Amino acid sequence: MKNTSTFFAVLFFSLIGIIGCKKAPEPSPEEPLLMSAVASYDNEKVSIQSIGSVFMGTTGPQPVDFDKTEVWLAEGSPSNLKLIQTTEQKTIELTGLQSDKQYFVAVKGSKGDYWSALSTPILVIPNQLKPVKQLLQTTNTVSFYLSPAGTYSLTQSQDSKDITLTQLATGKTQKLTYPSTIFFRNWIGNGGQIIFEAPTSQRRNYVIYDVTKGSFSEFTLPTAANVWQAALSPDGKKIAYTDYNRIGNVLIYDTDTKIDKRTTLEKPYDMVWTSDSRSLLVHRYATSAQEAQEIVQYDPEKDAVTKTLFVTPAKGSIQWPMLSPSGNQLLFSSTLSGQPHVWLYDLTAQKLRPITRGTSQFGWLSGSEFYAVEPGTTPQVMLYQE
Repeated sequence: MKNTSTFFAVLFFSLIGIIGCKKAPEPSPEEPLLMSAVASYDNEKVSIQSIGSVFMGTTGPQPVDFDKTEVWLAEGSPSNLKLIQTTEQKTIELTGLQSDKQYFVAVKGSKGDYWSALSTPILVIPNQLKPVKQLLQTTNTVSFYLSPAGTYSLTQSQDSKDITLTQLATGKTQKLTYPSTIFFRNWIGNGGQIIFEAPTSQRRNYVIYDVTKGSFSEFTLPTAANVWQAALSPDGKKIAYTDYNRIGNVLIYDTDTKIDKRTTLEKPYDMVWTSDSRSLLVHRYATSAQEAQEIVQYDPEKDAVTKTLFVTPAKGSIQWPMLSPSGNQLLFSSTLSGQPHVWLYDLTAQKLRPITRGTSQFGWLSGSEFYAVEPGTTPQVMLYQE
């Protein structure tokens, strides 16, 4: 027994020693130091956080410490980058920037004798739009949606089982129940009806909830439809979709005419109807090289793209584009500054501004107002107006 105990004691301390000696990732010629930059727009200041990593085969990027950072800055175009600072700080405040200009920032890092390559430049715009007021608070345990007229809020729990509709003026709530799991997709009109996705038998189906009646009805799809990507119109009468079984271009189905039409619009990354249900915002790659992304407007009646609304810088990404009811402003989420932010783009002035960080919960209200959820321990639903 004594020998056995001694053996296990030696084994235990040997394992502790092995674990304790396990080294953190270190850059090498085979696994070089990789750098990236993230911009923050807090307290009316722009700061850049530099982040180092080493790509460790199948385990992917692993965080790594580094000794120094070179900060490179350019005005207007990333092709003009110039070294402005070398520092041991991981977070650097940028000073002297003008609010009406666009800047690009990239970083290089060193670890011992190893220097990284210059990181992919990020876009910095020191002109964050401030909220008008706080509308209400929400929580990190739900997804939040506000109706276009600001009359109702809808929250859905992370497990999607608990859905609560609240009339904001009175505080009256409705608990929505359905035989299967459903997911919020869109408001109809000013919020009198709500479209939900109700997948069954590994197929996408849709139902419409009538707020006044407190009941669900089915959104009838064409018999042959096996929906892949989809955008349902705010009038509740049309669906633009791609089909698992009919690979190729976008199809549009009209519930009034029962016409299921294949368009010339090639498969996009994402698409959404405008508030008048007449055209589609299409998010796609700008070129076959897939270096930049763009948002274009597509007219189903003409079966043609009629306007290019926004094009990202190279390697830029966009999600959830939304056109204002007036058609003059564009909201979307993007990592243009290295981390997710909501952005506002004025189509007339061609002016881009950051709104708030790290949220996918935002939307247009009546007129030129919109809301966005400001993340935090207690997320706040903020009202904005350009």
